[in-house]
Amino acid sequence: MSASFQSDYAFSMGDCFQIIVDKDVSSDDAPLLASRVREWLVARTIIEPGLSDCALGSPGHRPGVGQQAALESPDADFWSPDVNGLEINTGRTVFFNIGCELTCRACGARVEPEDDGWSDAVDDWYKGNDDAVFNCPECQQADRLTDWSGEFPWGFGNLGFTFWNWPPLSEGFVREVSQRLGHRTVLVRGKL
Repeated sequence: MSASFQSDYAFSMGDCFQIIVDKDVSSDDAPLLASRVREWLVARTIIEPGLSDCALGSPGHRPGVGQQAALESPDADFWSPDVNGLEINTGRTVFFNIGCELTCRACGARVEPEDDGWSDAVDDWYKGNDDAVFNCPECQQADRLTDWSGEFPWGFGNLGFTFWNWPPLSEGFVREVSQRLGHRTVLVRGKL
């Protein structure tokens, strides 16, 4: 868990989010897979079954009585009573945070893409090119946009589970969701 995310969560004003993004599901399969994972989360009482206004900007599921099973620290408190739910998004989406720190797989450079072709690559992916590439600003090695990772990555996919203002999710829970999805995932964290 990133120390900066923990401190942002605990001590800052604004809304924090953690998004588990399925990197591989097709747009056709995303709604069914979203429903299956939602049912699993409800069955484990991690979320409540009904929708409410608990997510930022769209309906979501409030935390259930068993939500501690998803958390890094089971005794952690939710600090925002109005906005703290799970929002499930389907459809081609760029799941982003404010800022982005990536690591080049070729040279190991840590980069914060300002422009350097990043915006063009993101636009290219969003318009439907799953093979959109971004060149490392340091070594110029091209890599698929969806394969870039780092401490603060973005997610590109057709399915995302956004946990608004939840305490930090445990690695075990994120791994369980990934296994349920049956695909590669990325965890995007940030604060608005």
